Amino acid sequence: MSLFCAISGQAPLQPVLSTTSGHVYEKDLVLKYLKDNDGRDPITGEALTEDQLVPIKTAPSTPSAAPRPPSFTSVPALLHVLQGEWDATMLECLELRKQGSELRQELSHALYKEDAAMRVLARLTRERDEAREALASVKATLGPAFSTGDAPSADVEMEVEAEDTPGGLPADAKKRVVELSATLEAARKKRKQDKPPASTATAAEVASFVQSEDQKSMHSTKPAGMSCLALAKDGSLTLTGGLDKSVILFDRATSKIITTLKAHTKKVTAVLATVAITSEGIPAFLVSASLDKTVRVWAPNGNKPVYGATALTHGGEVNALALHPTDTLVASAAADGTWSIIDLSTPKPSILLTVSLPADAPEGTANTAIAFHPDGKLLGVGSSDSVIRFFDIATGACLKTFPAHAAEGAITSLTFSENGYSLASGAVGSDQVKLWDLREGKPAESHSLPAGAVVNSVRFDTSAQFLAAGGSDLRVWAYKKTNKVVNWDQVVLNEDNQSELTGVEWGTDGKELVTAGLDRSIRVLAAPKAAAE
Repeated sequence: MSLFCAISGQAPLQPVLSTTSGHVYEKDLVLKYLKDNDGRDPITGEALTEDQLVPIKTAPSTPSAAPRPPSFTSVPALLHVLQGEWDATMLECLELRKQGSELRQELSHALYKEDAAMRVLARLTRERDEAREALASVKATLGPAFSTGDAPSADVEMEVEAEDTPGGLPADAKKRVVELSATLEAARKKRKQDKPPASTATAAEVASFVQSEDQKSMHSTKPAGMSCLALAKDGSLTLTGGLDKSVILFDRATSKIITTLKAHTKKVTAVLATVAITSEGIPAFLVSASLDKTVRVWAPNGNKPVYGATALTHGGEVNALALHPTDTLVASAAADGTWSIIDLSTPKPSILLTVSLPADAPEGTANTAIAFHPDGKLLGVGSSDSVIRFFDIATGACLKTFPAHAAEGAITSLTFSENGYSLASGAVGSDQVKLWDLREGKPAESHSLPAGAVVNSVRFDTSAQFLAAGGSDLRVWAYKKTNKVVNWDQVVLNEDNQSELTGVEWGTDGKELVTAGLDRSIRVLAAPKAAAE
């Protein structure tokens, strides 16, 4: 005989008997029912308590397993049940695959966002580091007087506005110019170009020049290139300005950078160093010009080879600089058609004189090149109208005009010979290097270049025996006088430069020729014996 629960209709595992109604229940079911229905019998509804439930003893005494449902009693029924389980399992797998695909997609998006965030973070970190380095460089450049706090401090970055001075140079500066000019002119007249000093390089030595040094990667690559070159300390130091807005003083003996000066906000167009040297063995002053309309005068700051700057503002972009023989005056040429004289002898460098081009100059003419005559009285100024004008620096008066490269572009470079008799010039689109006889006031000789050739820099050596021109390539002409006829013969043609040359300078006694270019390299050419040493 089988017992069945009156509630579930199934065989109970723990059967109990209600003494009030006589029905058999599953103990757990009936207790739950009583709890939920205020102690009422599930069948009769009479009051019923747990004490009135009598356990029914069965054999064996332990609860037996529930009987198998009728649906599992045949093979077809089992197959049907298994098929249902299989279908449910497959549906669950499908859902799991869908969820896995969604999770992978979400993970992919998360990883992409993380990668983008890391890239942005890396860029910001790099920019922050570059800004910190720039700030540190500026602080080092400006020296201890620099302060970022609110407290007042000495202003190292002075902005001095250039003003026209119709009366010419002040008396003190004029006196310096006149006295030195008289001395230099007297000494120059005693020398003859035909008899240079014995220490001067010969034409054969210059003709044999080969590369002796090649210092690469002097400026940064953003943007790349050196735009100007100057020598200091008898050629042992090089001073370069770059398209990267920085100025670098480099020691050739140690192949190390002495200092990097960063204050200009645009391309540096010209640099120069004074002859005077400090006790630390560096130039007393460095001067740089830029397209940011300023000339910056750098002076050593403290006991370290670090320079502090004074900014002198001009009315236009500054294109060229020249150092006066006094070593205390600097001339600058600006794109607004003015030239200025800067005094380095005072504690705070200042502009003494600013002169505009004559009224007959075409409107909008810019000054693009500048050079002092060896005597120091005259100033040659080349302009964008292809004209060279000569000024008396003491009064600012225009004394002479040469239509140097008629119908050509701007004058790119000027250089006076040491004897003061000749002037050489290059111009944009000219395909020529022109020599001028200053005594006759007319062209003396022109050296033709290949069509499309560029001339960025021309330089006489200190003996006036050689003339170098750099641009598309490097060329050198040597002075030669035969039967009172003067000729300049080409002795060097060097095309080893990887890119356009922007600066050319002679070493002591013409023994070396130093070049700088847009490839960020400083190359030194010398005779094979000197190169081997």
